[in-house]
Amino acid sequence: MSLKLHSLIAILLVVVQTSARPSAIPSAEAPNDVMNKLKSVFRVGQGIMVYNTGVSSEELEDDEIVCAERRAGKSYCKEVENYIEATRLDKIDPEQFAKFQEYFKDDLEQKQMVETRMEIEKPCSTKTKMIYPEGAMSEDSTWLLVVQHEQHKQGVLVEECEIEERPTEENSTLPLDNMPQCKQNFNYRKLVVLVNGVMKEKMVKLPSNCSA
Repeated sequence: MSLKLHSLIAILLVVVQTSARPSAIPSAEAPNDVMNKLKSVFRVGQGIMVYNTGVSSEELEDDEIVCAERRAGKSYCKEVENYIEATRLDKIDPEQFAKFQEYFKDDLEQKQMVETRMEIEKPCSTKTKMIYPEGAMSEDSTWLLVVQHEQHKQGVLVEECEIEERPTEENSTLPLDNMPQCKQNFNYRKLVVLVNGVMKEKMVKLPSNCSA
């Protein structure tokens, strides 16, 4: 079904309408050229659903770190496509894991002091969660594979804006003058990543908090 749909869309794109009659396809090469362009923009799923992937795969193939979060403009990947094949962590020498053992743990939520536990209204709505990123952006804006093994995980506590920037009139119940313009902030922290199959410490960019 997917192949037939691809072919149908390709033919429709290369047919030139003249005097309400389609002209002949210029050459045998044209459908292949259009098919290649089509695949770079759209992905065909089950049945006849065609959808845009946001960022074309060609823009991500340089480092083969592909995920939904990166396509959405975030600095980390929760799940990297083909992560197991790309990392081959099962082939890594156990001594490497032992060398970086201090990193394989979850962040601890900071407990508020008793006198500051009162609920304080924040100007921006945020969500705090623990993530186990399989990929992240480095200081020089390159993408790295983060080590996340079944028995050696790096849990990171992040805080993200629920709505970044100022809401529009359509999705706001308050006058826009009274609504804050929220901004996502980031910090850099060390995580264990893979570089050419070897574990190394690298600084990566992760969400830290949301401010007005």
